[in-house]
Amino acid sequence: MVKTKIGFKTWNISYNEKDKINLPVMEIASKDAKFGFRKKSLDKVKTLTKGKDLSMHTQTKRVFTDKNKILRELEITTLKAEILACSYLGCKELIVHLKQGKLTTKEIKLFLELLRFARKHKVEILYEPNGNFIAKNFLYNLSKFPKLNVNLDLCHLGMAVENKTLGMELNDFLKKVRKRVVYIHASAYDGQEEHHGLDKGKLNWREVLNQLDFSKIRKIIIELHYFEEFKETKKALDDYLKKI
Repeated sequence: MVKTKIGFKTWNISYNEKDKINLPVMEIASKDAKFGFRKKSLDKVKTLTKGKDLSMHTQTKRVFTDKNKILRELEITTLKAEILACSYLGCKELIVHLKQGKLTTKEIKLFLELLRFARKHKVEILYEPNGNFIAKNFLYNLSKFPKLNVNLDLCHLGMAVENKTLGMELNDFLKKVRKRVVYIHASAYDGQEEHHGLDKGKLNWREVLNQLDFSKIRKIIIELHYFEEFKETKKALDDYLKKI
């Protein structure tokens, strides 16, 4: 039985103003300007995150979307560098997006190799649905990797429902991914912008969470662009977890 932890995503790991969020669980953004692959940069991150339960979000976007061979190789190289950085820093998970469409046989083989590389370095890659994702494509890709687990992004799920790209009933989709969801991004789509507080969107996030298996969910990461919405989102999640 896993005890679900609440954490937050930071885009600026060295931020130190009075409204700094300080929780023991943190997701680092690889595209953070303060993050780098040099030892000096990584050691600075180690110092700033000492004692925290860490994960990382890749700086790549929708892997395998670009048709340019060099850029594709750059994506894979970047992901491998991020996996090694995760291993050095002690990040347990690396969050990755794949292209909107179905992966080709060659792409499946490449991603399997990447998953093996990550496991070798004791890092777990998690698959996150894109904004306005198509459920059948996401599920097809997921089916090709039996050991691949999911980061369910509530904001992206809300976008897919609101903008009618999901392509199936929400409850049906949740039943199909339930056993794979081990991690959640908590924020909302308000119909225009992403990453608002959970109660600012139209998606009934409590009903979504009710359909998941919390014996598997390790982390809920609050992913907001607006600090003033953090406290109410954190409280809403705390209150929800107390009732399950």
